[in-house]
Amino acid sequence: MSNIQPPEHCSDPLTGNYTRHGGKLTSSTTPVTLLLVHRTSTTVAKAHTYVLLVHPDGKRAYVSSLWDGPTPGRYALEYKGVRYALSMTDTIAVVTPVVTTC
Repeated sequence: MSNIQPPEHCSDPLTGNYTRHGGKLTSSTTPVTLLLVHRTSTTVAKAHTYVLLVHPDGKRAYVSSLWDGPTPGRYALEYKGVRYALSMTDTIAVVTPVVTTC
């Protein structure tokens, strides 16, 4: 049986390994930088934290609310119709699509 590897990133722009510096996640494989921002006030429908994508020109774009996952250090977000799982420690983060359509 051969070991056929799936495409590494498909069309999922957030997938990958990140280095964490506080609320800043910097991809180690792509030019993607994400910011984790805490809302000053929330509603029942909004999570306490949301994610911004930093473009190469420094502009920022809203990505998603960051929802708590089933265990500490695990989170969920959605971007352009793709659901992602985020696993995070104090120094590293890994973003993986929950369902890939490749």
